[in-house]
Amino acid sequence: MKIKILILWISLLFISSSSFGSSLSQTEIQQLLKTKISDIYLLAQLSLLVNAVRMQNDKNMSLEAIKQLNKEWTSTDELTPFKKSLQEGQAGKFLKRIIHRKKEVYNEVFLTDNQGANVLAYPVTSDYWQGDEAKWKEAFNAGKGKVYVGPVEFDESTGINAVQISVPVLDDGKTIGVLVMGLKLSYIESEKIKKSRYSKKSKQ
Repeated sequence: MKIKILILWISLLFISSSSFGSSLSQTEIQQLLKTKISDIYLLAQLSLLVNAVRMQNDKNMSLEAIKQLNKEWTSTDELTPFKKSLQEGQAGKFLKRIIHRKKEVYNEVFLTDNQGANVLAYPVTSDYWQGDEAKWKEAFNAGKGKVYVGPVEFDESTGINAVQISVPVLDDGKTIGVLVMGLKLSYIESEKIKKSRYSKKSKQ
């Protein structure tokens, strides 16, 4: 019953994304991704991830300090000790395992704090600070939290066409961060094919 309520709630919060192309309507996009949106939303509420975001928020970093870290982050493509640290620890390794085990579905995952700075990220993102991008601003929604599904884009960090799904991280009902996961376009297309085959069989 809780899952059904959650799916309905997600549908109400769903933010219209740009069209993937003439082959997929907005209605099809919502139907194809509904289950994955629910999965990602539930993932974002795990205490392991909520605690990781809470700990970073407690540092009270200034936006200036975050932007300086972003400048250092983007200045090199190397896996620096700082970048690597965001893939370690219990929470970092947990998210990393999800990407490895579901590599046919997801291409990336990153967790941010209440200013859009990365808390965890695998693989390494192009930027450290996500706070100026729609995927973060729409999902954080000035602290109110919303589910956001972006358009199909070429992800520079992984070299794959994907759709980013952003969901709020909640702490006692308050949005304290955002979890973003990239779904590969190849997965979405395969889901459409499966649905099409099922529809044809049901009509026979």
